Amino acid sequence: ERRNKQTMGQKREQTIEVEFTEADKECLVRLVKELVAKGAEGDKGDFKAWLKATQKGAMKTKLDPAKHEWSTLSDFVLHLVAGKGEGKWAPVARRHLGWSRWAQRRDEWTRWQNDQNEHERPKTGPWSLVGRTASHANYEEQYAKLPSYNEHWARSKKQRPPRWSQEKGTPPEMLGVDCEMCETDQDPRALVGVSVVNEKGIVLLKTLVKPPGKIVDFKTSITGLTAKDFKGITTTLADVQAKLREFVKPQTILVGHGLVHDLRALKFDHLPVIDTAMLFSYKNLPRSTPGLADLCKRLLDESMRAEGTHDSVEDAKMALELAKWEAKNGPTGELEPPEHKVDPKDLVKLFVHRIPRGTDVDDIKGMFSKVNGTIGVDHVGSIVAVKGKFLGPKTKKDPASKAMTSAYVEFESVEKCNMAFKSLRGANGTDALGLPQKSVKMVVGSEAKKPEKEKKKPTSKTTASNGDSGLPDDLSKMTVVKLKEELKSRGLDLKGLKADLVARLQAAIGTGDSGGFSSPDDDDSDSDAPLASLAPKETMTVMVRKMAAHEGRAIGTKDKSAKDVASPAKRKPVDGEKPKRKVGRPSRRARLAAKGIIEEPK
Repeated sequence: ERRNKQTMGQKREQTIEVEFTEADKECLVRLVKELVAKGAEGDKGDFKAWLKATQKGAMKTKLDPAKHEWSTLSDFVLHLVAGKGEGKWAPVARRHLGWSRWAQRRDEWTRWQNDQNEHERPKTGPWSLVGRTASHANYEEQYAKLPSYNEHWARSKKQRPPRWSQEKGTPPEMLGVDCEMCETDQDPRALVGVSVVNEKGIVLLKTLVKPPGKIVDFKTSITGLTAKDFKGITTTLADVQAKLREFVKPQTILVGHGLVHDLRALKFDHLPVIDTAMLFSYKNLPRSTPGLADLCKRLLDESMRAEGTHDSVEDAKMALELAKWEAKNGPTGELEPPEHKVDPKDLVKLFVHRIPRGTDVDDIKGMFSKVNGTIGVDHVGSIVAVKGKFLGPKTKKDPASKAMTSAYVEFESVEKCNMAFKSLRGANGTDALGLPQKSVKMVVGSEAKKPEKEKKKPTSKTTASNGDSGLPDDLSKMTVVKLKEELKSRGLDLKGLKADLVARLQAAIGTGDSGGFSSPDDDDSDSDAPLASLAPKETMTVMVRKMAAHEGRAIGTKDKSAKDVASPAKRKPVDGEKPKRKVGRPSRRARLAAKGIIEEPK
């Protein structure tokens, strides 16, 4: 315990002796992963080469550190520290060891806090809000596991649970925190501004921050910041962290709305906290997070963001005021969802998100083609435009990048937009606001073409060839099951979409017609060419969402997916009486045509 207390501070971490025990397995896994990512090499090379030189059997090829014994990982780290990389890699090892000792001590404080008798826990005031935040389902994952063992992170000097301050009679001090973020070539949520205010509304800190790397997106529509605002700015992340360490004391409670995002941008680890986003909820929308502006309007009768852009000082102050109000008047029950009305112009659009940056517009359109995405009817011809940022070819696609973007697909009318959404292949679901959305597989490298009015008639060569094999002239009319049976009988690959199966079968029987589907085997192509282009197409899963659930009306309690919406009572038939339909049920073909899944017969 004495050693743990000595290694609580980050400055003392650099004096820790680099040695490990079996209890440090988790620490060693994290450490080795960072060393591998940094390209650490010792006398026997990197981790991969070291394993081949020192391990036996299958363990030579297992590159995942978690699959090795702690002693193996310890030997590798000590091998690096003892070699030429002592000055470079020993500080990294000490940083991880110091964090582990600190985390053990914090866990002891947490267990001590949880042992507090229920009648001793405050039911009102700031400490009650700290307890409610800590009891939230996402608290452990978001706040108790901040990766402050990483480089460039900082921790508050002395963290203590609420019980410690209560027993010492120290009143809590709340500080409101809010940040401005931008995107750089190194960090998608890099810190560019921060504001800190106290309970009296006094601004303790307001500054812009120069982020490392090149700014690729100022997010001006949200922050209001441009390149001109950063001329002469020299404040760094380390400067802001030093200021925070001065402000924060053991009894200090950091307050914010979605505070975890601010702490991650600040790379600052501190407890206790109050996250006002975890204190309130909407009825029937368990995944929805109430917005700060909506809460302030309802509970405080205060309007926010009159200028239309985000102001970090205003958000920090209002989150603090909301916490003070809830500490005095709470707990607040579930709130009615806000009215979510959509402009009629937006009802002709579908929102596509989780798209990798650099995705080609034709790939997005291809989701609505009969070949790649929709059932029965091709909807590419009804698309007016696809609008979004960071789409190809203006943005180059980087396979190693995990950066995502979104886009709006605009259709000719609301009816065609709704039909296109219904026809999409994908799992139905709803987003956090109850809006309908689907998980759709988008084909990469597709060519979205408008459907032709007249299909190309099969040639005599095609008819003869298909007739000889007992297959129809138009292979696209075959079902997927039949196509796979024919391919299996020929010993060919069965993977891919229907278009791939048709093209592969046509190539096998030597025809030149594509049967209505795009095929790599055109009339002028060499029949003996390799069939590499017939391999299964690459796909990726994206989310497609409607702009409104009910033609722009309210969501939440009026949403059809709400669990507490009771179905209308049905009259029970009298004994011997057969219930009669008021209106005759349409045929199956008519029902599918009404949903836009197939074309209505003329």
